[in-house]
Amino acid sequence: MSPAKKLKELGQQDFDRLLSWLDADRERAGYLYEQIRWRLVTILAARGCTLAEELADETIDRVARRVTDIHETYTGEKALYFLGVMNNVHHEYLRRPPPPRLIQTDEDVEAREEIHLCLDNCLAQLAPYSRQLIERYYAEDLKAKIDLRKVIARELGIKASSLRLRALRIREKLQTCIERCLDSVSEARP
Repeated sequence: MSPAKKLKELGQQDFDRLLSWLDADRERAGYLYEQIRWRLVTILAARGCTLAEELADETIDRVARRVTDIHETYTGEKALYFLGVMNNVHHEYLRRPPPPRLIQTDEDVEAREEIHLCLDNCLAQLAPYSRQLIERYYAEDLKAKIDLRKVIARELGIKASSLRLRALRIREKLQTCIERCLDSVSEARP
């Protein structure tokens, strides 16, 4: 799938068609949707996937876009169709290069202090909008993190995948800045 197609926002019409395909009763369709999403996230997490929720959403988006093609011909358990698509999404994920990671260290307190000072310096160099976005994006843990990110995306009027991309770009800038900062600190040492 091309990157442009991956970034295409899932429209309300596609989502409504997905719910209609799951069940004629809108409430039951919503319940099935939540069950399927939870199952996808659980399976991906059990496989050790660190982006289980994102990949589950990607899977659902792909199925939603295909509903017009399959709704008349697909027979059988609809959740199984999602699982098949999820396997493809997961295999694609495994082939992706690993995302940039912030520096992890178990070194002494001085080294950690240098990293934190560089981080503060790099955060100060960001545009105010970018700094606020990245600080909010990483402000919570576990379920609160998911809820907060949904709120941020809703406030910005964008999809969660678009928010993730924005945060990733900011994080990459920070990573590069921190590495340069740490290099200059180590060069300045006697």
